[in-house]
Amino acid sequence: MSNVGGVGISHGAGRTHDEARWVVRHAALAALVAATAACVNVPRQTDTMKRAGIEQITASQLREIVLAYTEEFIRTVETTADSIGADSDDALVRRSALAWKAASVHNIREAALVSDPLLGLIDAWLFTVQVRMFLESPPPGPAVFSGEYAHALLAPVRREEARVRQIAVDVAGADRVDAFEPRLLEFAAEHPIDPLTLTRTSVLAADSALLRPMGGGIGSTLAATTWSMREPDDRLTAMDATLGKELRWNMQLLAYDLADLPVVDSTLNGILPSLERITALTDTIPTLVSGERAAVLEALHLELGTLTAEIDQMRRETLDALSGERVAVLDAVTGERVAVLAAVTRERIATLMSVDSMLTRAMDGSERLIDHIFWRVLQVGAIAFVVLLVTAVLLLRWLRPGIGGAR
Repeated sequence: MSNVGGVGISHGAGRTHDEARWVVRHAALAALVAATAACVNVPRQTDTMKRAGIEQITASQLREIVLAYTEEFIRTVETTADSIGADSDDALVRRSALAWKAASVHNIREAALVSDPLLGLIDAWLFTVQVRMFLESPPPGPAVFSGEYAHALLAPVRREEARVRQIAVDVAGADRVDAFEPRLLEFAAEHPIDPLTLTRTSVLAADSALLRPMGGGIGSTLAATTWSMREPDDRLTAMDATLGKELRWNMQLLAYDLADLPVVDSTLNGILPSLERITALTDTIPTLVSGERAAVLEALHLELGTLTAEIDQMRRETLDALSGERVAVLDAVTGERVAVLAAVTRERIATLMSVDSMLTRAMDGSERLIDHIFWRVLQVGAIAFVVLLVTAVLLLRWLRPGIGGAR
């Protein structure tokens, strides 16, 4: 009975041990998979946002906020500049308003599309401060930056500056913004807008250390890959919204510049006598003049059609080149992302195989130890049983003579 019972206990313990080993192995695998997945999550904030202590908003959300502010700023600039151009009969004022509109749209877009969303917000804020300082102390030059025109531009710029500052307060908190604002104002005063070219110095020139990434783990690599994919898409989206307008504005500026060239003035002066002779000729030969005018109008119409076709062709070629560049960038980024994910997958599989091997060896060692302990317990029990039996026999023999004498 003891042997049979021993065998039954051994088989039961073996089944229990197998079940325990299965549970432990799958629990360990699940924990390892969860830990690995947690290690490769793309960070919600950029390194700059982490150093600034901004954790209540993600980088993607901040980028959307900055882009939405940029669209509103562009609408304000266009409305104000168009109003100035429509209210003035001075060609210089209209040209200056047009140049101001084109430069402002370009500068605010470049500020908002900085790779780091927090730096994009700071650069957009800096641009509004630079514009406000530029209009408050207008340099001698284009008429649009002085008098009533400067006042017309200054009022909406101040509103946009207050709005972007409030966005910074909502994102980073009033204390951080109050501590950072003096540095921003000082940098804007030291780097004003160029009155001739309307160019500016970006906030990226203030502290290049902000651009140095921190860490080099898988999460940082995936974050860099994600933002490298996001930036060209945001840039092309912004360009699609304003590319046609900017092309038209630049063509209008070119027309203003051509009209101011001395060669054009001398050519017009040379044409004036010819026009006078033609006028005299029209008084004497009306039929001939009518025919000449029809021919001139037809030639102008053909020339205008040719010029329009060439402009459309150039625009299509530009859009095709941008589309091809975008596809190439996306293909390169996709290949890089696939390579990173493949490397991560191989590393995770190797880690899982190593852990599984270690668990198997540990389970086998534990099984042998349990079997050894079980047999040792049986041996000790058998020895104890023999000792008790001998003791009982000796005790009975010792007590038997006493029992016999009593009888």
